Amino acid sequence: MNEQTLFRAAHRRLTLLCAGITAAILCLFSCLYLLLAEQTLRDSQWNAFRQDMANLASSLEQQTVITHIYLSGLEQNNGYQIYLWDQDMPFRFNEVPHHTLSLQTRELLLSYLPGEDALSRQETADSHKSRTLPTGETCSLLSSGEDWVILHLKAGQGREYQVYLARLTIGQPSAHQLLASPRTPGITMLVASSRQNLSGQFWGQRLRFFLIDLAGILLLTLFSHFFTGRMLRPLLESHRRQTRFIADASHELRTPLAVIRACMHARPPAYEQTIDQECAHMGRLIEDLLTLSRLETAQGQGNLLPGEQDVDLDTLLLNVYEQMELLAAQKKIQLKLQLPQDPLPHVKGDPHKLEQLLVILLQNALSYTQEGGKVTLAAELSRPSEAGKDAGTKILKQKHRQAHAGDVSTVYIRVTDNGPGIPEADKTHIFERFYRAQRSRTDRSHFGLGLCIAQEIAQAHGACLAVTDTQGGGATFGFTLRAPS
Repeated sequence: MNEQTLFRAAHRRLTLLCAGITAAILCLFSCLYLLLAEQTLRDSQWNAFRQDMANLASSLEQQTVITHIYLSGLEQNNGYQIYLWDQDMPFRFNEVPHHTLSLQTRELLLSYLPGEDALSRQETADSHKSRTLPTGETCSLLSSGEDWVILHLKAGQGREYQVYLARLTIGQPSAHQLLASPRTPGITMLVASSRQNLSGQFWGQRLRFFLIDLAGILLLTLFSHFFTGRMLRPLLESHRRQTRFIADASHELRTPLAVIRACMHARPPAYEQTIDQECAHMGRLIEDLLTLSRLETAQGQGNLLPGEQDVDLDTLLLNVYEQMELLAAQKKIQLKLQLPQDPLPHVKGDPHKLEQLLVILLQNALSYTQEGGKVTLAAELSRPSEAGKDAGTKILKQKHRQAHAGDVSTVYIRVTDNGPGIPEADKTHIFERFYRAQRSRTDRSHFGLGLCIAQEIAQAHGACLAVTDTQGGGATFGFTLRAPS
């Protein structure tokens, strides 16, 4: 299984995990909110029904004449079914076409109405808490008063009703007739209110929540896919670097081992020098690898500069120049040091690592500069100005000025050579491990680790090592160090 397959599998699983957890939390809170909303709606509808029934009963008791038109208006405006009895004699209005409660159901519901005395009312309330009617319908007592009750009726085909039963007390003892007759005491009222509208509101609300949750889950999945992909990308790149590093390190170590093995088998005295050179070659390679490992370990622990102290740049640059002057003379290359007239400020850093950084840059410049060429180590105080000596230096200064836009006390250090330069295609790779711009070089003293180590050291000091072309040919490496205020 290759790395792309592993990456896709990990990406898919992390996406599902992230999206699944967030979707579960979203659905849980949506369900809780939906339950609370439905309960609030039920309570609101229940209170409104009780208030409407109290107002209706009070209004009917105050009427001297009850007409068909009046009752029809109440039903149409409120969505009720109203049934009336006058001393157990039903009004003809009870049989209008839209009334859906059967005669048997109405008679059974009337049995819930409490009796005249308190004991009878208590017995009625206790015996009718909840029961199944002979018609197959289920009825339960919700609330009751001295002369009224409110019931919950579950009829067939999923129909549900809230039923209000009450005895209306009439103050004028006159005969009653339907449709414009004087009223008499003892009128019984049954009002049925369908709960289909409430059920429809519930299902409509549930559908809206379902669609919102579905859209939210899709968006969360897309976000999780994007987020986990961005999160895994550095891991994939790190894995690729590690694989490339192992392959390159194996290649670099294989050659000296093969030479040593061949020399050990031949064993003539002349090969002892070759064995010593190959051992030194492996030692330098291992030392560079250990240096990189220590830098990365320090970076992971947040302890980039354990030897941080005040660094005298004038002294540091002079020491590096004197150290590399003999090597430049042996290669017949002119090495120059350019320092400003004013003393350079002290900077915070590790003097040994800064010295190693400058040595790497100078060794790289001397290696790629031909005999009779020139290498310059220069330092400039304050922010880099536009007046550079060449176009390459000017571009480098612009980069470092952008990186340190607010710093007025900085030191710009550069190493310039007039060698063959670096192709544009190689500039983005030269700071990678084991990368060498000229693959055909036979000089095995370079492993392609120097610039990688130099970049790590520069970043540890808050700088960024950059490269550009030198006017007239060659390459310029530079970085900027900030001096404390």
